[in-house]
Amino acid sequence: MAPSAEYHPSAPVEGVYAFNAPGAPVVLHDGPVGRSEGPETPGTVELRFTPNPALVWRLPRTDHTFDPLPDETALHIARPYGTVELPAQHRSHEEGWSNGATLGDAQAPLQRLIAHWVNLPALRGQHDLVTRIDGAEHTTRRGRWSHETGGWKITLDVRPGHRDIWKDLHRTHVYAITHVMELSRTDGSVFTPDQAQPILRALHMGFSFALGRWVAPMLPVGLGAPDDRILWEEWATRLCDPAKAISSGWWTHWDNEALRMLVTRLVSACSDPVYAARVDRQLTYAVSVTRDEGFVEQRIMVGAAGLEHTLWQRFVLSGNMTSAEYGRMPAHKLLRRALQSASIPLTTDPEHLPALAALAAARKRDHGANMDGADLVTWVRNKLVHPTGAEDDVYRFKGAVTETWLLTRHYLTLLILESLGYQGTYTSMAAGHRYVGERAKVPWATSNAADAS
Repeated sequence: MAPSAEYHPSAPVEGVYAFNAPGAPVVLHDGPVGRSEGPETPGTVELRFTPNPALVWRLPRTDHTFDPLPDETALHIARPYGTVELPAQHRSHEEGWSNGATLGDAQAPLQRLIAHWVNLPALRGQHDLVTRIDGAEHTTRRGRWSHETGGWKITLDVRPGHRDIWKDLHRTHVYAITHVMELSRTDGSVFTPDQAQPILRALHMGFSFALGRWVAPMLPVGLGAPDDRILWEEWATRLCDPAKAISSGWWTHWDNEALRMLVTRLVSACSDPVYAARVDRQLTYAVSVTRDEGFVEQRIMVGAAGLEHTLWQRFVLSGNMTSAEYGRMPAHKLLRRALQSASIPLTTDPEHLPALAALAAARKRDHGANMDGADLVTWVRNKLVHPTGAEDDVYRFKGAVTETWLLTRHYLTLLILESLGYQGTYTSMAAGHRYVGERAKVPWATSNAADAS
C-alpha cells in the first residue's frame, strides 16, 4: 500500500557491517588474531564473494611459515562479549578458510537482531526512507518493507543506490549486501538467538522460493539492551546465487500482499519443528528445480523427488493413506489425486506447452492413451530414468523435456503453496515465456478467504 498521509519517512536501519561494493569483501575482523600453533599476530577475517561466498582469513608471514601445518586450527579473536574460537582450515601458513560458526551466547537476551541480505531485488515496500548523505537528504520511495506476524516484527530496508547495483547484471557475477533487516518482538520483549534462528531460516527459504533462486540473510548479529551491545553473531555463508534482474520464480517482487501472506504462512509453520523441517526440504527442492542451471534432465529428477516428498506428506503423513496403500498406487494416479484435490488444472495448454501437447496427441493416436499433465510428467521422467530405447520417443518431440521440467516445477510450486494455505496470487511456471508481472489467483483460492497477512 502507499504511505499514508500521517506517515513520515524514516531513517533506515543501520547495518553492523557497511554496504560493500558489488563483489567486494565484507571485513568482519581486522586486528589481533591468535592461533594455537603460533603467537598472536595482526590478521583479518572477511566474507568474500569472488567467485562465490566464502569465509576466509589471512595472517602476515611469520617465523613459523615453514613449520609443519596442522590439519585444522582455531583462530582466537576478541569480540565485544569475550574471546572466541573460530574453527579454521589452512590453505597456507598465511591464509585459509572457515566453514563458519555461531559466536557468543545462543541464550543471550536480545532486543533486536540485524541481518544483511545479499542479492535481494528492490521490493515495493510500504514506507519511504530518508538517508542523509554528505549533509543532504535523499528519499527512497517505498524503500522499507515491513511485516508483523507470529509475534515478530520484520523490517527490511533497501540500501541507497540499489538501482545502480542492479544494472547490467547479465554481464556480471554480482554479490552485494542489498538490504538491512531488523528482527524484533512486536511487544518489545527480549528473545534469544536460538528463538530467532527458525525465523531467519523461514525468511531465507521463503524469499528464495518466491524468487526461484537463492538469496540470503547473512551475518546476523544479536544486539542487547541497554546500549545495543553485540551479544551474539553468526560468521558463515548461507546459500546464495549471483544477483539476477528477472525472477525465475512464481512471485513478482512488487506484489507486496503476496509476500506478506507467504511470510505469515512460513512463520506459522516454524511453530512446529517437525512440520517446519518437511517444508524446509520441499522448499529446497522447489528452489533447486526452478533455478535454470544444469541439465534439464537433472532438474526433472530433482522436481520428481520434490513431488514425491509432497505427495508422501499429503497422503501418508497426514493419515489419508497407509504406506502400503501409497506404494500400490502408480505415481501418475497419486499426482493426479493431489492436483485435483488442490483444484490445479491437469490440461496441457498447446500455446504454452506445444511439445507436450504434440506428444500427448501422438500417444493417443498410436496407443489410444489419453494423457493429462500428471501422466506426462511421470511418463517422461520414467522414460529418462528407465531407458529401454523408448526414451527416444521423448526426444523426437523437440522441447518436450524442457516443457516437462516447466510443468514439474509448476506442479511442485503450487502443491507447496496449497499445503501452506497460501491464498494469494502467483505467476504460472508452466510457460517458458511469460509477460512481466503476469499473475493470477491460485486455483484453490476461495472468494471469501480471509486476509491472512
